[in-house]
Amino acid sequence: MAYTDYTFTKLKRNFGIEQTEQYLFKAQKIEEKLPSKRLLDDIDEAENMPLMSEKAKSEAVMFPILKELKRNNPHITIYSGYAFNVDVANELNGTPDFMISSKPKIVELQSPIFCLVESKNKTPDEGYAQCAAEMYAARVFNQQNNEPYETIYGAVTNAYEWVFLKLEGNTVLIDKKRYYLNELPKLLGVLQFITNQYV
Repeated sequence: MAYTDYTFTKLKRNFGIEQTEQYLFKAQKIEEKLPSKRLLDDIDEAENMPLMSEKAKSEAVMFPILKELKRNNPHITIYSGYAFNVDVANELNGTPDFMISSKPKIVELQSPIFCLVESKNKTPDEGYAQCAAEMYAARVFNQQNNEPYETIYGAVTNAYEWVFLKLEGNTVLIDKKRYYLNELPKLLGVLQFITNQYV
């Protein structure tokens, strides 16, 4: 079994992980972050491309947004398409679309991983359990490497609509609020807020 095969039923059975919905950032002061001209140009260019697959959306929209996050936070590293085989015996294996580590400028994947981002072609909802399994694996990976990062964030997106998740204790919290590409400053603000937790 890989991350893509997970359901919340299997997560509960295998690891005791529950799920619930709540507003993740309602009580937080999220400051909007204006996008750079470089990012705006990338998004404008993407709007003129046939984004009909997960891969196309991932490359044309998601990666430019995450590169912007990296430019604003040189201390982090963005991994794209790296195998993340944390515990094959317990079926925690596969390749997340993107992983974010708080270690700077590293080639080999290193802990702590604090956020994972999954691309879906249709709706974000279809990727919640997969992302949750990857988030749980990130926690295990951090623990294996003696890093104290227990709370892990995630996001599932079809490029235009983003839903954030948070693994806290044995519960995956799914945000009731959705963020949209046409509200880029709000989306960038949430990504920056998450990153700030791991400075």
